[in-house]
Amino acid sequence: MTRPLCVAAVLGLALLGALPADAVPYDEQPAGMRALYTGVAVVANVTPFVSALYAPPCLPGYIVCKLAYAGLSIVAAADQLVLSGAGDLEQTRAILQRGFGGDWYLTARHVAGDVEPRPLPDPPAPASAGGGSAWQPPPL
Repeated sequence: MTRPLCVAAVLGLALLGALPADAVPYDEQPAGMRALYTGVAVVANVTPFVSALYAPPCLPGYIVCKLAYAGLSIVAAADQLVLSGAGDLEQTRAILQRGFGGDWYLTARHVAGDVEPRPLPDPPAPASAGGGSAWQPPPL
């Protein structure tokens, strides 16, 4: 009973010690702090709820969250491809790019606060097919 409690306490103290530093960039941190940030990043990549401290949308662990986004993008892209009759490959490519793009794992820079983790990046800008004209409904 005391061993799991000690492990939880050590993990909690390590996470508390690795809170993002506001004034000092990651490259100017001492080697010990960079090593601590790296260790916390490894833990946050695979441990549920710890990754939510650094990337709030990812509760089950960052890598599992990113795999879920990629898997769901495959399902959504296949659905879109079937429903469009393979007529809108640009939209299918955009769906896949959004699911597979972004950061696949947390790094020490993410934990230090230098870089914001992006498990689900912004969608790409749409290419205008009609030379920038406004959308018009299809003819009836």
